[in-house]
Amino acid sequence: MNAATFVRSWPSVSAWGAGLILAALGAGAIVGPSSGAASRGLGAGLVALGVAALVWGGAALALGRLVFPRATLTGVVVGLLASSALMFVLPSHTSVIAVAAAWLLLIGVGAGIAPTLRRRGRAESTPSTAQPMSVWGLLLAASIIAVVVTPALGSAQDAVLIRDDGSVPVITHDH
Repeated sequence: MNAATFVRSWPSVSAWGAGLILAALGAGAIVGPSSGAASRGLGAGLVALGVAALVWGGAALALGRLVFPRATLTGVVVGLLASSALMFVLPSHTSVIAVAAAWLLLIGVGAGIAPTLRRRGRAESTPSTAQPMSVWGLLLAASIIAVVVTPALGSAQDAVLIRDDGSVPVITHDH
């Protein structure tokens, strides 16, 4: 197994992590206590982009290659801009940690897509064949993503629920 095979699955898993965070940020912008028309519009776009990232990651993993690289790179840039815009539109209820984690993962997806675009630019007539992905690379990527995504999702929820006095309500599951 070479290094390329080991890390080939990482953009897919990074897209899943970014998709989950973008969807959480978007959902919070839609249902948050101080949401307005601008934040709801951005929220809907972020939810759609998050779902698209989840679908893209699954398709890339299932096919064994990075699909639609130009559209994916466009989605990465839109995700970076939309998540940044949300911090300006709804600053008191947007998690900086979640946005930073989404940025980290989106940049990882973009970095994984860039070599594919460069190769296609040089040899447009060469067909792209599916490459095997390493199970160990996938497991390591999933572990890293879990360490990044889980706290980001928690901070996204806390940012939406934060009160004006700066406290976060404790939600219990007892009756």
